[in-house]
Amino acid sequence: MATPDDGGYMMVRLVILAELVAIAAAFAMPESLQGWVLILLALATAALILAIFLSPSSLGLAKLIRPGLVVVLAAPALWMALQSVPMPIGKLGNPIWATASATLNEPLAEKITVDTTATMFSLVQYCAVLAAALTAAVIALDRHGAARLLHILLSIATIVAALWFGREITGVAGPDGSTVAVLGVLLSCATAIRAVDQILRRSRPGTIALGPLPALSVATIALIVCMAALLIRGNSTALVSALLGSEILISVFAVRRWFPGLWGTAGVLATATIVFIATASVIPFRTNTDLTIVLSTSSQAATERMLQDVAPAGSGAGASTVLLPIYQDAGVGDTPERPTAAATIVIDMGWAFLCAVVVAALLCASVLIRRALSRAYDYVFPALGAGALVAVTILAFSDHGILGLGASLLVAALFGLAFGQSLSDAGRDAISSKSKATSEQIADQAPAPRRTLTPTLVAIWPRVSLMVLGIVLIVEAAWMALPERYLGARSSLPAVLSTAAAGPSAMSKTTSLAAARKDLLIRGGSTFNRDSALAAGEQRTAPPMTSDEFARALRSSPLRGDIWLLLAATSKHSSPQPNTAAMLRMSYYTAPNDLDLLPLRVSVALAADIMVREPDLRELIKRDVSLVVRHRPALKPALVTAYRSASADGKIYFEGLISELDPTFLDQVHAQSSQRGSR
Repeated sequence: MATPDDGGYMMVRLVILAELVAIAAAFAMPESLQGWVLILLALATAALILAIFLSPSSLGLAKLIRPGLVVVLAAPALWMALQSVPMPIGKLGNPIWATASATLNEPLAEKITVDTTATMFSLVQYCAVLAAALTAAVIALDRHGAARLLHILLSIATIVAALWFGREITGVAGPDGSTVAVLGVLLSCATAIRAVDQILRRSRPGTIALGPLPALSVATIALIVCMAALLIRGNSTALVSALLGSEILISVFAVRRWFPGLWGTAGVLATATIVFIATASVIPFRTNTDLTIVLSTSSQAATERMLQDVAPAGSGAGASTVLLPIYQDAGVGDTPERPTAAATIVIDMGWAFLCAVVVAALLCASVLIRRALSRAYDYVFPALGAGALVAVTILAFSDHGILGLGASLLVAALFGLAFGQSLSDAGRDAISSKSKATSEQIADQAPAPRRTLTPTLVAIWPRVSLMVLGIVLIVEAAWMALPERYLGARSSLPAVLSTAAAGPSAMSKTTSLAAARKDLLIRGGSTFNRDSALAAGEQRTAPPMTSDEFARALRSSPLRGDIWLLLAATSKHSSPQPNTAAMLRMSYYTAPNDLDLLPLRVSVALAADIMVREPDLRELIKRDVSLVVRHRPALKPALVTAYRSASADGKIYFEGLISELDPTFLDQVHAQSSQRGSR
């Protein structure tokens, strides 16, 4: 790597700082558009710095990042991109596109994904994760840079676990931090083992090496904090995964320090395997359920229903969050279900993709263990990566944590650290020596043009990969930032729905729902939730909405039940269209359990006689009214408003429903309607 005598040392510090900024921003601003842009720019800067400024001798990463590995790492991104492009054969795409095409009365290309925007956000996150891993791997080629990165990752994990621990004590709701706490346990164990190993190697009989003692003290404190966070949550699966990952670290340490040789290694590994199996048997397994949720302790009813309908190619990256409201029961909006990471991968990418990921994780863990046992020094880093792979694989079947933005970047940096230090010094210098030997051979022999370019191409390959990745991240940051800067106005969807329910005059005053790229900031997909991304206080004056603007959002996200409803409401208030009933039906099918949509949906459904006369819509209206009367009595005034604006047949049907569900409420409806009419 770089030495203190050249500019590369400063470049390394800048890259570590960029990595720190990206991971910290991911935890501090996980649902902020500004946070995403900052993360992408920080990682892009790190990748470009490494690609441009480091000397060729620093890029021993060519030994690690080979063309085959780059293809493997790029495969998930290519699959996400393929899910977002039109399919050449119609039956390969999701049926929702054909249904949306018939409802909008315009041709829509069929795609695998059910939400193009959700898939694009997932692609952005994967590119960020890949950049974090590769830049960490380059930094870790130098043992001093690897040590700094280890301490930084330990600090981040400990701080996040401490904050989560504080929230758990005070009872404040917040995201689950068990994944970060598990990683904190592994990082603290690795730091402690590295410090103990340095003490044992440096100290003489009767003396104590004081240099590594501060690191050992900090690692002990971090271990206590992270273990306390896991114990107070009572998540046995997370605790066992932390213990299993730590066991791998301790086993490698025992082999390297006290049981070298074939027989010693075999004995330690046999003992570790027995302890591993005994510890794993403590994990509580669910029976009679899907394999991807066997370790989950929370309700996964909606997830099971989604898994039963998943296609072999998946529903598109990020689609699980879009599909979840359709499959979950009504009235659970305050405590939404979180599918496990394994279930999410199956729903989004398909079963084959999950199997490939699990197999790759186990193979990488075995490779890292083998490299850790073959190294004389710094074996802690590859052992840490192996332990983290085992722990993360278990956690994937337990909760959703590893797919979070902050946790995924932390995991990526940890794996980059592990693989960057998994090569011995000789291995890292192999490229330089090979290039030199090849040059001398060429000088002694006849000219061979095809062979003279080989060392150059091998050395340039990592630079090109990092540069391309950095440019991609900058483009993605611009894609996310431009709507915020130039497309301006944002509005709260609940506010739009409430004004839309009031009638055409209120609809004309709503802010532009689709202003910030229509389908980017308003969606409730895998990255931003509707309330956080669209704060109601950020409304600005904008032109009134049109049907074309709503339809434009549906062309990328046809499962947006709220947009289907607003499109139906717009057509109702302007000039009723023949497919208004079809739009309303799509709203029912794509958002059946969204209670926030009930007032406007009932109002639109009762406004036209033609919709009330259709048998299927009558049943759907009855379901909505029943949900309000039985589960959301606070929304009853909205039913009174819907009754006032209903058509003649709509009022008759509504009165029949209320008389069956709550006759006393029917008297209130008549009384309030009479009072309103007399004013």
